[in-house]
Amino acid sequence: MASVLLPVSLLLGGLLLVPQLFGDFFAYQIGLYLIYGIAAQGIGFLWGRTGILPLGQALFFGVAAYATAHALRDVDGLAAQLGLAVLVLGGIVAVAFAIAALIFRGRSDSGPYFSLITLALVMAGEQIANTATGLTGGFNGLSGYDSLGGLDPFGNFYYLVVAAVVAVSALLLWLDRLPAVLIARAVADNEPRLQLLGFPTHVIKALAFAFSALIAALAGGLFASHQGIVTPTSIGFALSTELVILTAVGGRFHVFGPLLGAVLVGLASAELRDSFPYWEICLALAFVLVVLKAPGGLGEILGRLYHRILPRKPCKLPEPVQAPVSRAGEAPAPLRFDDVELRVGVVRILNGVRFETPASGIVGVIGPNGAGKTSLLNTITGNLPPTGGRILLGDRRAVGLPPHRALGLGIGRKLQVPSVFFSMSVAENLAIAMMAGRARWRDYLRPSPLGWRAPGLDAVLDTPAVPLRAELDRPVGALPQGHRQFLEFAMTTAAEPRVLLLDEPCAGLSHDETTLMTDLVRRFQADTGGLVIMIEHDMAIVEALSDKVLVLHQGRVLAFDSYDAVRADPAVQAVYAGGTK
Repeated sequence: MASVLLPVSLLLGGLLLVPQLFGDFFAYQIGLYLIYGIAAQGIGFLWGRTGILPLGQALFFGVAAYATAHALRDVDGLAAQLGLAVLVLGGIVAVAFAIAALIFRGRSDSGPYFSLITLALVMAGEQIANTATGLTGGFNGLSGYDSLGGLDPFGNFYYLVVAAVVAVSALLLWLDRLPAVLIARAVADNEPRLQLLGFPTHVIKALAFAFSALIAALAGGLFASHQGIVTPTSIGFALSTELVILTAVGGRFHVFGPLLGAVLVGLASAELRDSFPYWEICLALAFVLVVLKAPGGLGEILGRLYHRILPRKPCKLPEPVQAPVSRAGEAPAPLRFDDVELRVGVVRILNGVRFETPASGIVGVIGPNGAGKTSLLNTITGNLPPTGGRILLGDRRAVGLPPHRALGLGIGRKLQVPSVFFSMSVAENLAIAMMAGRARWRDYLRPSPLGWRAPGLDAVLDTPAVPLRAELDRPVGALPQGHRQFLEFAMTTAAEPRVLLLDEPCAGLSHDETTLMTDLVRRFQADTGGLVIMIEHDMAIVEALSDKVLVLHQGRVLAFDSYDAVRADPAVQAVYAGGTK
C-alpha cells in the first residue's frame, strides 16, 4: 500500500502548490494539460500493458465532452447531471468493449487492424460532429452552459481536476500490483501461450480497451466543464494523434509518464507554437526518436537516472498461499480421433487419422519429419481446426473450439520451443500458470493469487536438480534454454490437466537434463493418473516412457501398439528410423 500512497501523496502535494506558487491562470493552463494527461493515461494503460495501440481515443473523449455539455445546459440539478454522466460513461464502456471483442475474437494478430479501425471511427466521429449541427453545434461547437457544480474554471475547478488526476493515478498504481494487470502484460508478451493456459485473450483485450475508454471519457467530461465549449476538434483525429504523442513522449509503461508528457509538451507548445513555426515538426521528430531509441519515454529515462542514485531493492516475492483446486483436473478419459482430416489450402496434412488412446498412461508419437505429429496436437488444442472428422475426449467433442477452451476440457500443452513470458520473472510466469484453471473473476483484483502454490508445482520446484526454485526473481529472458524447458513444463502441469500434450520436451537438453525431464513426465503421469501424449524423436526416451506408440506417416496412422510391437512392424521399419541421444 505504501508503494501507492507515497507517489500519489507526492503528486497531490506538488499539484496543490501550483496555484499558490504560479497563480490561478497558470493553474488553469496546467489543469487543461492534466485533463489531456488523464486521457493519455488511458492510452498508456492499454498500450503499455497489452501492447495494443488505440488511435481513436478522442472518440470517447469527445462523446463524453458533448454529453457533459448537453447535461450541463439542458438538465437541472447536480444529482441529475451526475446521473446522466454515469449513464453516458456506462454506455461508452459497453460500446468500447463490444467493438474490441468483435475485432479480437478468434484472432491473436489483429492489433494493427484494431488500431486502424479505431482511427476510422474517430474520423467518422469528427465528420458527424461537424455536420450534425442540431446535436453538436457544428463547426461553432456547443457552448452556453455553466461548469459542473458552478465551479470557476479559473479557480476552484482546478482542484476537481487534481482530485481526478490523483484518483486515476492511484487506481492505475493499485491495478499494476494485481493479477489483472499481470495477465494484461502477458497478452503483450506471449498471447498464444496465455490462450493455451485457458485465458480468453479477446475478452482481456476488450476489457482493457473499455477501461481505457472510460478514462478517456472521464477526461472528456472534465474538459467540457473546464473549457466551457466543445467543438469537433475535441473528437477528432488531431487530438487522438496528440494523445498518442503525449503518451509516447512521457512514457507508456509508467502511470505518471503520460501526465509528465502532457504537461511538458503542453507548456512547450504554449511557448513555442506561435513564435516557432517548426514546432509541430520538432514534436513529430521527438515522437519518432522516442519510439526508436527510448520506447519507455521520459519516464524510463528518469527512472534509470533515479535508480543510478538509489539502486533497486531486491524484488520481494509474494507469500505462498494454498491455491484452489484446479478445474482442469477432471477424471481421466480416452482421446479418440475419428477420421480426422486437416487441409491448409490444397495441402493435405492429416488424412483420415483414426485411433483411440487409453484413458491413462503415456502415448509416444513418432514419425518422420512432415508426418503430421505437431499438426495432430494442433487439432486437439484448436490451433488448427480439423476440416473433417471428429475428436472426442471421453464423451465431449473437442473440435472447433478455440485454443483458450482446451484447458477447460482438461488439456494442457507444452510446445517444442519453450513458450514462456520472456519479459517477466520466473515467479510471475508461475503465478500466471497457477491462476490458469483456478482463478475466478474476483481473484484478479486480489493480490493473494500471485502467491498461489499447489502440491504438484511444489513437487517440481522441490526436485533437487530442477533449478527454478533459486531463480524465481530472475527474468526469464536471462535463463538458459534448458531452464526454460523446465519452466514451461512446470507452467503446463501447474493446472494439473488430465491430458498433457508434450512436443519434444527434451529438445535441446543435455543427457542429465533429459533424464530429469523424463523422470518429471513419468512422475506427473503417476501422480495424476492422466494421459500424456508425447512427440519425441529420441527412441530411447520413447522406449523408456511410452505405454503405447503411435506412428504417423504422410498424415496417416501407420501403427498404434506397444513399443516392441511397433519396432517389429515391417511397415514402420520401412519408413522410420529413430536415433538416441
